[in-house]
Amino acid sequence: RVLDAEGLALGSVIASSKKARRDLIDDSFNRYSYNEEEGELPEWFTEEERQHRRRQLPVDRQTVEAYRQRWKEINARPIKKVAEAKARKKKRMLKKLEQMKKKAEAVVSTVDISEREKVAQLRRIYKKAGLAKEKRQVTYLVAKKGVGPRVRRPPGVKGQFKVVDGRLKKDVRAQKRKEQKKKRHK
Repeated sequence: RVLDAEGLALGSVIASSKKARRDLIDDSFNRYSYNEEEGELPEWFTEEERQHRRRQLPVDRQTVEAYRQRWKEINARPIKKVAEAKARKKKRMLKKLEQMKKKAEAVVSTVDISEREKVAQLRRIYKKAGLAKEKRQVTYLVAKKGVGPRVRRPPGVKGQFKVVDGRLKKDVRAQKRKEQKKKRHK
């Protein structure tokens, strides 16, 4: 069973001292031990009880925080398989680059075709290798009320642009705010 930071802190207290372990067992019998859920109580009451009738753990915050930090460090380390997969991907990419370079040199060194044809062939080689993909910069425009998806290019906007719904944008922001609020209260 994988323990969280509080569980590990409690475990360290139990392992360190016999007296602390005995006191912990003695303290486990209290009014919170048999806190059964009753169906007759109103929902707001049970919600408040769940929030406020939580027993404080007999461990200090520094110990719990230290275990949290340790977990973060462990989770931050890349998994061996992930690192191997990335290395394989890089190796394949380098191999592809080498092959592409050879093909490009062969195209450039041919004399009997025009410059335009050479450029077209080079483009094809790059595209086939998957290296010609460039992420286009997309400018988002918030549509005004009553305007459909077909909008003339506004002045000052260069390149590709996309018309988006302002209401949807606000709804997404509100949803994010709600999630942030929930996280803070936990």
